[in-house]
Amino acid sequence: MVSRTLVLKSPEEMQAWGHRFAKQLGDHDVVALVGELGAGKTTLVQSIAEAWGYRRGANSPTFALANEYMTPRGTIYHMDMYRLGVRELAGFPLEDYWGTGLCLIEWADRVRDRLPSSLIEVCLKITGPQSRRLTLIRPKKRRDSAPSVRSTGSPYPRRRSGRRAS
Repeated sequence: MVSRTLVLKSPEEMQAWGHRFAKQLGDHDVVALVGELGAGKTTLVQSIAEAWGYRRGANSPTFALANEYMTPRGTIYHMDMYRLGVRELAGFPLEDYWGTGLCLIEWADRVRDRLPSSLIEVCLKITGPQSRRLTLIRPKKRRDSAPSVRSTGSPYPRRRSGRRAS
């Protein structure tokens, strides 16, 4: 694993970093977003979606569990594991999303054992009213192929929250 840590002094710096980070992401990447409530996970997702051309405003899927954003660069799946109990976490079809688009998973530490080894992890820590410490952890060697897809037969539907941006 390779890690890099930086301090972001404002939400605007977080958004700017998210735009730069988005340029490095592909439509088969899985990004785990880890951090306490209010650390900036959704802000980061919003900036990544915007950088990919999504103009409708990404929002937290806390109650929907997963939002789908159609962008000119491909599909983004934005998932939130915060409100799920143990049984619901086990039944959520995470693996069905691998390889079908960019997967951004908030509260990914709750499903760590199910995440692919090619995972990119972003850990956010509140260091002040506006500042955050961001640690980016990547595998040493990025896989060229998508993680395998495993169907869970889960009853959770995918929720579409956007159309292909023009």
